[in-house]
Amino acid sequence: MRVPYVSLFALCAAAAAFAACGGGTEIMTDPPADTGGADGPLDDASLDGATDGLVDGGSTLCENADERLCGDKCVAILSDPANCGACGTACASGAVCASGACASSCTAGLTNCSGGCVDLGSDERNCGACGTACREDQICSGECVCPAGTVDCGGKCVDMASDPANCGTCGTACTGASPVCSAGKCAASCATGLTACEGACIDLKSDGKNCGGCGVTCTGGQTCIAGTCSCGAGETVCSGSCTNTTSDPANCGACGSACTSPSVCTASACTATCATGTTSCGGACVDTSKDSSNCGGCGVVCSGGKTCNAGACSCGPGMTDCSGVCVDTKSDPSHCGACGTKCATGQVCAKGTCATTCPTGTTECAGACVDTKTDSTNCGGCGITCTGGMACVGGGCGCPSGTTKCGDRCAVTTSDPNNCGGCGVKCAAGQICSGSTCVGAADAGPPEVGIPDIGTPDVSTPEIGIPDAGKPDVGPPDVKP
Repeated sequence: MRVPYVSLFALCAAAAAFAACGGGTEIMTDPPADTGGADGPLDDASLDGATDGLVDGGSTLCENADERLCGDKCVAILSDPANCGACGTACASGAVCASGACASSCTAGLTNCSGGCVDLGSDERNCGACGTACREDQICSGECVCPAGTVDCGGKCVDMASDPANCGTCGTACTGASPVCSAGKCAASCATGLTACEGACIDLKSDGKNCGGCGVTCTGGQTCIAGTCSCGAGETVCSGSCTNTTSDPANCGACGSACTSPSVCTASACTATCATGTTSCGGACVDTSKDSSNCGGCGVVCSGGKTCNAGACSCGPGMTDCSGVCVDTKSDPSHCGACGTKCATGQVCAKGTCATTCPTGTTECAGACVDTKTDSTNCGGCGITCTGGMACVGGGCGCPSGTTKCGDRCAVTTSDPNNCGGCGVKCAAGQICSGSTCVGAADAGPPEVGIPDIGTPDVSTPEIGIPDAGKPDVGPPDVKP
């Protein structure tokens, strides 16, 4: 789902509480050592503040996760034949750009659209057919559809849990003494933990369009974690977007450190070949059996909340694929018990059945009967979403078993090269984390982390608020209708 462009001036307005906005100056939440210039290995973009729409040097972040900044223009370097794999690297006449590398033809699963090899099942610029672009509020899952947690109301994807113009049902507007939409009902004020942004009650700690403050949009592949726009675990902002320097051949080990063809990037180092069990996709060594950006083949992207398992995109346990989007038919009032089965106005979806009230032990959240003690999109209350890999336990967000809380995220310290054996313990270039110890990549087999996921973001956890065209937050796949 594409993110609307946010100008530098808008970012400055949203960041009014911060004195330094403009000219590329990083805001006060950056580490003191980050003084501008190209991002390096120690420049952790995840520490940038919620209102910091700048990469070092003063450039705005790109709108989409799969784009990189080339001059003053953001381009999709995985499929742009004029900037294939890197800015200015043009493919010869008749050649195509496939997964960031020039080739004579597209690989299996990809289609040639004007010299760029794209996945018609997930590319929002070429959805289902070359040149068929989705609206900014839609995602591509073989066709342009509304993301999970939203429905189409008059040609617009809306979240009826919080949209004051379509609160609970399409066309129901909140006015007068009940001007805000909270959990699908018009009310005088928002429920605890939510904030009113133009009449929509949202969670500022997790909403990608209102991250830390109303109107603060996360771009460049960032998500909203604890009220701050951040790259994913182990990622860094390079050339306008989040990237994983452990495997990105254009930024191998550090931003701007590019591998020279035909070498590849694995474990933050340029090598002659990929480790056993991984495949080179445009110079990035990936495991196509589980990489959701290269699932079963290079450039094949899982969308609609699906993830890659055994080389195929599929919905997680307890989820159902409804028109390309993963939903929970046990609680989704638009798909109650089965895809397309909608509960009538005034009804709720309880354990896959439309009913008049929710059963004991559950709470109605916009027509869905959920357990706020365990539902990660309604944790402790309707609309409170767990992010950073956290799950809802006892009505609070925490790290699931087998992971460790490092800052505002959950890390697998047995395999995370940025938290190897403990939070903040980073493996050197050429090493991966295996068994909580940094070892040479050749000694440990296929790496568990470091796959550059810059394709269409998953939408397993829906955004909260007014129809959100921002990048969906990541986290456990509990679905809020």
